[in-house]
Amino acid sequence: MRLDFLPPRALTDGAVHHYCLQCHEDAVKWRTTDGRRHCVCGACGAVRDRALVLDPAVTWWTDEDGEYWHATAGVFVRDPRGRFLFFDRTAFPFGLTIPAGHVDRGEAPHLAAARELEEETGLAARPLRFVGRTPILGDGCRRGADAHVWQVYHCEAGDGGEAAVRLGPEGATAVWLTPAEALKRPLTLAVRKVLGTHMHELATF
Repeated sequence: MRLDFLPPRALTDGAVHHYCLQCHEDAVKWRTTDGRRHCVCGACGAVRDRALVLDPAVTWWTDEDGEYWHATAGVFVRDPRGRFLFFDRTAFPFGLTIPAGHVDRGEAPHLAAARELEEETGLAARPLRFVGRTPILGDGCRRGADAHVWQVYHCEAGDGGEAAVRLGPEGATAVWLTPAEALKRPLTLAVRKVLGTHMHELATF
């Protein structure tokens, strides 16, 4: 997504903006209905799964083509049986995902990964190992970016990992799957990409 429809001040004023993708007004409010997150525009009434959010607290930038990028950190959590933790997202993009989220501005990616792991699953204090970095065009999020750079990590769940998982509000129905099993499921585009890209690295830990 390009930001060419925004007023110039929006890129530099340091404020948080929520622009409607239909009428382009800064008038979006977020709601949760039947366990799904969506937004409603107070100007045109449009109901959508996503908006264009500019937040100075989040690491974002535009490239030379004007594409809007976010930085993301995610964790593949493995149990003693060689299965990884996935859960259904309750916010766009819908599908099975791993614990992941946006990197805050000035935050180290591994700290963002640890933070998201605890917020989304309740699993804390897990030693993380870096797996790789993957830029993904076409990876849309509810904040309006269609491009993300993923920093991918791995950790072990331990014997009590499955019982210890407590999903946050953006997750439902945790499942433990081998990579082969996961690739047969409705994964989000990004998780399918990073799983396929880093399959070898994940198998060697």
